[in-house]
Amino acid sequence: MECLSLIIPNHNGAKVIENSIEKYNRIFAKKFKKFEIIVVCNGCTDNSVQICNKLTKKFPLKVIEISQRGKGYALVRGFNEAKFEYMGFLDVDNPFDLKRVFQMMENLEQYDVVIASKYLKGHAKVQESFLRRLISLGGGVFSKFFFRLNFRDTQAGAKFFKRKVWEKINRNFICSGFDFDIEFLYKTYKTKFKILEYYTPLSKYEKFSTVSIKYLPGMVFRLLKLRLK
Repeated sequence: MECLSLIIPNHNGAKVIENSIEKYNRIFAKKFKKFEIIVVCNGCTDNSVQICNKLTKKFPLKVIEISQRGKGYALVRGFNEAKFEYMGFLDVDNPFDLKRVFQMMENLEQYDVVIASKYLKGHAKVQESFLRRLISLGGGVFSKFFFRLNFRDTQAGAKFFKRKVWEKINRNFICSGFDFDIEFLYKTYKTKFKILEYYTPLSKYEKFSTVSIKYLPGMVFRLLKLRLK
């Protein structure tokens, strides 16, 4: 692997985004000859866009601002803008051990898609918030029974894949929020790509989150719509 496009979906992440970008660049710029970070600010009402624009002078960073609020909207836009052979995304708050993330990515030599999982070896050493854990476990159960996806953790914010995956799957996504991950995995599974779920524990307690219980009905509605399509 010589080149990587890293997408960061951002909604009001002003408190954490500068530190995360610095750490992402520190790790991945050393590992890849060609590296770019694409931050997609979706529906931001804080000053994270201004923070990111200033950071373009220091890092190989591109900033995209969209009015739609939703992780799915942000990732689709970011992947469509990506230049390099290997693509993926990490959360704006950098919750994972990045050395473990890179170890996960090395498996792209044998697999088409690699996804982080916090639960493959039991409970994570550092716990998520109750709501994040509920969505993660609920997403796994929902995806197993409705989409026949046998993954323990569909919602972990670290997924990487080869460009051919993005070029071949249907990119007209129904799921525009945190449910995007399940639709992406469903489409890659249906297209017969090889997917590896890799144990990647959290490195810290997640203090920053834009997840709210009010998003759950919309997520369920979109996933049912996807299932019936």
